This record gives sequence, structure tokens and C-alpha cells, in this order.
Amino acid sequence: MNTNIKPWLWQTLGVLLGLFLALLVLDKVYIVWQDFKPSVPKNTLSMSAEGKISATPDLATINVGVISNGSTAKIVQDDMTKKVDQITDFVKKQGIDPKDITTSNFSVYPSYDYKNGTNQVNGYQGNESVTVRVHGVDKSTEVLGKILDGAVANGSNQIQGVQFSFNDPDNLKQEARKQAINKAKQKAQELADQAGLKLGKVVNISDNSTSYPTPLPYALGMGGGGDAKSIAPNIETGSQDITASITMTFEIK
Repeated sequence: MNTNIKPWLWQTLGVLLGLFLALLVLDKVYIVWQDFKPSVPKNTLSMSAEGKISATPDLATINVGVISNGSTAKIVQDDMTKKVDQITDFVKKQGIDPKDITTSNFSVYPSYDYKNGTNQVNGYQGNESVTVRVHGVDKSTEVLGKILDGAVANGSNQIQGVQFSFNDPDNLKQEARKQAINKAKQKAQELADQAGLKLGKVVNISDNSTSYPTPLPYALGMGGGGDAKSIAPNIETGSQDITASITMTFEIK
């Protein structure tokens, strides 16, 4: 028996063995991929539907401000601080949690007169605002009305209206989404029945909604910086529509 095999023959056998093993691995990978690859039926039916929930806003947000003028920055600042402290104390007495009271703006700047070809400081103006969140306005707006009235009585000369919104918009959105899903199922079933088809399982679902309910402004009819003489104490929250749009794809047989 001849044992003197040439080196090139061993190299050739090694290459062939390597190719065989590589093909074997690729075959196993392909089989595993086929097992995990999403199975999409060829025959499907897609249906879109919208769900809508009407709800009364339960959260009111108020922006209460003080505009002050004086000959020095300190006079302006002291005046604003005094009035804002009065307003804040009053708001807390109405049962508002301190975490729902936030200073949202504070500024003091000079005002000018143009004389002898130059701008000369003739005084100072300041603006300080406090944002107040009032919960439970879907049940009663009594506290909201008291705060609006009392803010003016305690020195506010700038109220930038009221915005109504929801404490938990996600929960309302979920209710609208469930409604949309049920409608899509019903419409798909009706269409399949009319076409003599059998509706199968859901193979895909997508949420086409693009936004959440936005705060609804409520104008109070007050000027931005003038003296506030009256406020409408009776506030109507109204209602808002929360919508969700769903597209579902069903297998049909």
C-alpha cells in the first residue's frame, strides 16, 4: 500500500471538507430561519375603523399673572412679589396642592424714552406668572371660579384664559382604541359573510392614530395687561372627543 500521498492532495481534500461543512451549516441556518420566519397568508382582508370617546375634561390649567410698573427695578420686583404671594396664599386656601402651583414666568426690564437722539431709561416693567392646575372640574367648577375671582381680588391683572384637558388621556385613548378594534372586526366579518368567505385569525394590526387630545382653551375676555374689573365666574367645561384609528388584517379562507 502506497502511503506517500502528495501534499496537494491533502490540501484538496481539506478544501472539499471545508466546503461540505460550510454547506451543512448554511442548510441548518436556512431550516431554522424558515421555522422562525413570520407566516403571512397569501389571502388576506384589511379593514380600518375609528373609535371615538366623548368625555368631560377633568383638569383645568390657569395662568395668572401680575404686570407691574415702577421707577426702579426693586420697586417693581417688590410689588410683584407681594401680589403673587397674596395670590398663591389664596389659591392654597382653596385646597389646591402646592405641587399644582408653579411659577411659570418672571421678568423685569427697563422701559425707554427717546430723547435728544438717545434712548433713556424712564422706568421699569415686570411680569410674573403663576400656573395653577385645578383637578376634578368635570364634577364641579366651583373652586375654579373662586380662584379666578380671588386672583383678581388679590392683585392679578393678567389671566391668560383657562385650558381644559385630561389627567389620564392614555386611559381614554385606550377605550377609543378598543372601540375601533371591535368595529374593525365587525366590519370585516360582515364583508367576509357577504363575499362568501371565512374570516380567519388576525395576522397584522396597526394604530393609525397620530395625536392625543389637546388642551381646549377657554377665553375669559380679559386684556393682557390692563386692569381686570370682572371675570365670568361660571365656567362650562364642555366635552372633548378622543379618537383612535385602527387597521386590522385578517386571514381569509
